[in-house]
Amino acid sequence: MTETPGYAAVVPELRSILPRDTFTYAVGAEHAETAVPGARVRVPFGEREVIGHVLERVADCDVDSPRAILEVLDEPPPLLPHLVELARWVAARYRAPLGEVVKAMLPAGVRAARPRGRKRGPRTTSRGALAAAEAGAPEVPHPLTPAQEAAVAPLLRAIAERRHHRLLLHGVTGSGKTEVYLVAIAAALAAGRRAVVLVPEISLTPQTIRRFAARFPGRVALIHSALTEAERAAEWRRIRAGEADVVVGSRSAVFAPLSNLGVIVVDEEDATAYKQDRVPRYHAVDVALELGRLCAVPVVLGSATPRVESFYRAHTGDLELVSLPERIGGRSLPPVEVVDLREELHAGNRSPLSLELARALTACHAEGGQSILFLNRRGTATVVICRDCGEVLTCPNCSISMVLHAGRRSCDCHYCGATAAIPSHCPSCRSAAIRGLGMGTERLEAEVREHFPRLRLLRMDRDTVQQRDAYFDIYERFRRGEADCLIGTQMVAKGWDLAGVRLVGIVNADTALHFPDYRSGEVTFSLLTQVAGRAGRGDEPARVILQTYSPEHYAVRHATGHDYLGFAREEIRFRKALRFPPYSRLCVCTFSHADDAVARSRVEGALENLSGRLDPGSGIDVLGPSPAFLHRLRGEYRWQLTVRGTDLAAALPHLPAERGWSIDVDPAP
Repeated sequence: MTETPGYAAVVPELRSILPRDTFTYAVGAEHAETAVPGARVRVPFGEREVIGHVLERVADCDVDSPRAILEVLDEPPPLLPHLVELARWVAARYRAPLGEVVKAMLPAGVRAARPRGRKRGPRTTSRGALAAAEAGAPEVPHPLTPAQEAAVAPLLRAIAERRHHRLLLHGVTGSGKTEVYLVAIAAALAAGRRAVVLVPEISLTPQTIRRFAARFPGRVALIHSALTEAERAAEWRRIRAGEADVVVGSRSAVFAPLSNLGVIVVDEEDATAYKQDRVPRYHAVDVALELGRLCAVPVVLGSATPRVESFYRAHTGDLELVSLPERIGGRSLPPVEVVDLREELHAGNRSPLSLELARALTACHAEGGQSILFLNRRGTATVVICRDCGEVLTCPNCSISMVLHAGRRSCDCHYCGATAAIPSHCPSCRSAAIRGLGMGTERLEAEVREHFPRLRLLRMDRDTVQQRDAYFDIYERFRRGEADCLIGTQMVAKGWDLAGVRLVGIVNADTALHFPDYRSGEVTFSLLTQVAGRAGRGDEPARVILQTYSPEHYAVRHATGHDYLGFAREEIRFRKALRFPPYSRLCVCTFSHADDAVARSRVEGALENLSGRLDPGSGIDVLGPSPAFLHRLRGEYRWQLTVRGTDLAAALPHLPAERGWSIDVDPAP
């Protein structure tokens, strides 16, 4: 269809446009064919020129003398038509500036003011893993079990019929969910279509990459945070040019410029990493479902521990539930043995390792097995305290204690990055009785080295993976058997399928259990179940030893039995009683200011304004004002309102949009 001169609705790449996102510009004859929806353009805005994106061509203009588009920057347009519609949906659902949504869809290297020639950045370890897999013999599909055949059947039908379908694949750890994904993707490719696979960042291991690259050599592109801007832009251009048919990536890969999409896979759909913590605060799982609807393709959400919301949607008919209840090869799930840490204390054991876990670690090493010790806290000590006056060393910018890191001889804030030297005397009473309390992975490593000097140790946490590709290097060293024991945080909980792991020790199962969040039980259950699932992947028997102060808690109790259904039913009852999701949706509105009184006053004013605009029968509650859990962050005090209702549409237009406000729809833990 030939375009004629007229007008175009353009969204500039500016953050503070709400409540108006788009502006109308004249389209001259020279741009009539290229200023199409999705095009990146240069336009005048006030007294400056900015980059914008064409959303649609319009017949009429809302101003008398519209200014004209100055230049169309790219051919073909960087945003495909379905991504333009997806951007509108994301902006409306999450009450985000449309310009910010569009920016999130395009890598910074693509959004450069002038188009650049195609460049390839230096090879990362992840790209190296991809190249190595592609250089080898293509992987032959594994024979499917009857359960896998039943799981993939509805996907194959939807792909063949080119229709949207939503599937929740609940499979225990090691049950072969990835093979179901691969078969569905192969069917889409055979039909001349393409696929996107979302995985949490921590699951994007070389093993995961190899699995897809070996099955589809030369057809896989990677998108994840370890790529440089140049590498990310190069991968984006490969995808846009049709040189890659399977996109494997973390959260932002949901915006990959894939035309002729055939299937969407979201692995580990319960991962909190799918929620973006900066504007636009989208949830990639829900965005993937909407993308599937727009493109009329099936979407499969897979996990051993699905979100409670997804489980509920499956039982209301919004998702089709299929299950893989057993591990491949008839391997059993490892038994989980519970150690009550209260009893260890009563017995006089002050070590982070119970007597049973210490014995198991020794036995595992003697038998030639590998072990994983899981502790979801990093550092040496979580609190630095004066034993005389009780003074706790706190961050000067945040209302949180500093964490002791003995390795770098500092006390650090894990929120704002502030750092200080380890004090020799109490800043309050000048006593020298300064002690570090609590346990992190750094201290755990030191304790294990002291008591098990023959163990070859590796540690994986945010502190040890600062350097480029460090995560992949540690993974490969452990996979090759260069270490006997791996100590790690949640980075080791997913994506690790290693036959040599015969022991998993959960050093403290309670780190997230009593956090003031209604999802703390779900987060704990998921994390414990997933990390326990790293054991028993080989032919040798394996053990999981779980240490806890709360063995009676339902999340811990069900995790020890690998009992997702039991946990989900109990959690659903709790959510229903308190009207938490999935029985409502939430929106947290936070105002930040250097003055605590000002912050509280602004939130009180917003409450009054919002309450006056909501109809009494809207079914929407506004809770607050209340101080945020982390009341002071980066030098600013934070107060918040929580909006709750089955449908937030009536409230979203009336939420505050001024500077200082943060709006988080469907917040994640």
